[in-house]
Formats: sequence, C-alpha cells, structure tokens
Amino acid sequence: MMARTHVLMGLSACTAISSVDPQFLPLCGTTLAASFLGCLAPDLDHPGSWLGRRLWFVSLPLSTFLGHRGLTHSLLAAGGATALLAWYAATARHLPWLTAFFVGYLSHLMGDWLSSSGVPLFWPLKRKFQAPLTVSTGGIGEWGLRWIFAAYLLFRFGTCGVP
Repeated sequence: MMARTHVLMGLSACTAISSVDPQFLPLCGTTLAASFLGCLAPDLDHPGSWLGRRLWFVSLPLSTFLGHRGLTHSLLAAGGATALLAWYAATARHLPWLTAFFVGYLSHLMGDWLSSSGVPLFWPLKRKFQAPLTVSTGGIGEWGLRWIFAAYLLFRFGTCGVP
C-alpha cells in the first residue's frame, strides 16, 4: 500500500477507537500524530518510502540487513517498537500516545495484509499472510479503500470537530 492509504487507515483506526472509548484513547493532536508515525513506521525498512527518505540513515541499514517487509512488518516489531517508546516515555500520562502509535502500527500491518504481497506477521518465520481478497498497490482496490477511509474521517471530523 501507498503511504497515503496507510495514513488514512491509521488515522481512521485511531479515530474509531477514540469514538468508542475517548477515556482510553482521547482524540487530540498528540494521539493523531502518534498514529501517523505508527502507521508509517513499518516502512522504515524501505529507503524509498515516505519515512525512509526522511530517515535514510536508519532506513538504509535496515533495508540492507533485513530487506523490505521483514522484521518491521511483524507483530514482534509492533510490540518491540511500542515497548521502546514506553520505556522512553516512562510515565502513565503518555499511555494514550503509545496506544495511538501501536494502533497506527497495527493498521499498517493490516493494510499490507490486504495487499497481494502479504506480511510476515510471525517473523522470523518466512510465511507471509494475506487477506482472502487482496488489492494491488496503487490499483483501483487501494484507491477505493483510500476513499472509504477519507470519507470516514471527513464524517467523523465533521460531526465532532477537529481536535
């Protein structure tokens, strides 16, 4: 999937969880920013990705040693990245930020699960998992998903206001 679709999926997931339980995940600029970072973080292993171009000094070594859609696209990495952020934050008041990052990260894995390439959820096992119905990156299916998530966000922010 393309970065725009990952961002729309991550923000939609964060917004949806917030609408169910705003105490658990308050909808604010900080949680939306954390979700944004989380939904782009798995592609740090690809130097041509949106985040990889900006953090090339991290992306190039990751790509060289791990390749694309390896460790960073696994549940192990999702938990590890969140644990590292939790260690860094070290206070309970950052819990919504950490939750939003994790939700964004998982939304990225879900998006790539929907793509024909699949994801190695249980890395280092090589098996890649994919949805029964998949979409091609940049294809009509991905465009359709992008419009659905954009419409959801427009509806949500139109009814509750921008945080």
